[in-house]
Amino acid sequence: MPTLQQLDGVKSWVVNAGNDLQKLYDVAALVKQAPTVENVSVLLTDAQTLTDTSASMDAVKAFDLGSDKAFTIVAVGAITETPEGAIPYAIKEFGTEEGLLPANATYSRDESLRAVTECLGLVSGCNKAMVFSEVTNVNQTEYKLVKGLREGGYTRPQEFDHMLTDGPEAYDKACEEFGTKGPARTSYDEWIEQKQKELDESAAERKARVKAEYEEKKQSEIEEIAREWAKREYFRKATAGDMPYSEEEYIKSVWDRAMFEGDLKYRMMNGQETDERKELAEFKKKQEKKKAMMLERAKAGLKELLDEEDLVTSKVGDDDIDDE
Repeated sequence: MPTLQQLDGVKSWVVNAGNDLQKLYDVAALVKQAPTVENVSVLLTDAQTLTDTSASMDAVKAFDLGSDKAFTIVAVGAITETPEGAIPYAIKEFGTEEGLLPANATYSRDESLRAVTECLGLVSGCNKAMVFSEVTNVNQTEYKLVKGLREGGYTRPQEFDHMLTDGPEAYDKACEEFGTKGPARTSYDEWIEQKQKELDESAAERKARVKAEYEEKKQSEIEEIAREWAKREYFRKATAGDMPYSEEEYIKSVWDRAMFEGDLKYRMMNGQETDERKELAEFKKKQEKKKAMMLERAKAGLKELLDEEDLVTSKVGDDDIDDE
């Protein structure tokens, strides 16, 4: 347990209390004294051992924190290492007969931490004490509902919020109405469509971002390999005594070749197919064409410049004749 001084400045506090009900009293008392704490979320584990509903309810009543503070209590069974989201769940009220867990009840560690932290940020989880239990019966309403929400694209906060606000009761009612009236388009359907559209767009944005990050990382690695290759070439030629350039000047002069070598080495390192001789020959061929094109442009530019000078000289000569 932290001291009152350690909670100074803290707004939200998440507590793992094990199955010790006394911890609930201690946490509640400390939160009441801590002026900055606004939200506290408590995780109870091994709650299958808490069979005295009166004692559990009394401990929850200790969290009468006033209007400026809120709490959430999540109780689960014996902790397992089952991956998060692997098993659907049901939610019951803690401290009631309905909320009692069987002696063999278990719950995923990651899923329990997800539940207690998500409920901390949900209005629907505010000032509630809940028991989360795993549901493995595929015919149970909660199993169908949780699976349906996930297949429908709900995020985890949306999923928990729906289970807390509507839950299996609304699901059963909707199924009953569907059976008697048939499907009817509602604002809920439009909301689902809008959320799915947002999820699809988010997925496309994530895909584009990941691709851009990959290309940026790839380019950076290729440039790093290219610079190392150019430095080695500079050192080799400099030690031979025939190097009129500084290192940076030399790297700039051979940068196209260096990038070729960098790209080739990068693909080799990543197991991609390469043909060094063929690719080098094609690179040199392209470089020759590039040089020839640049030479032609330089000649054309020089010719244009000379033509302009001849024109100016001719005009000056004509002006001299007119003066005479």
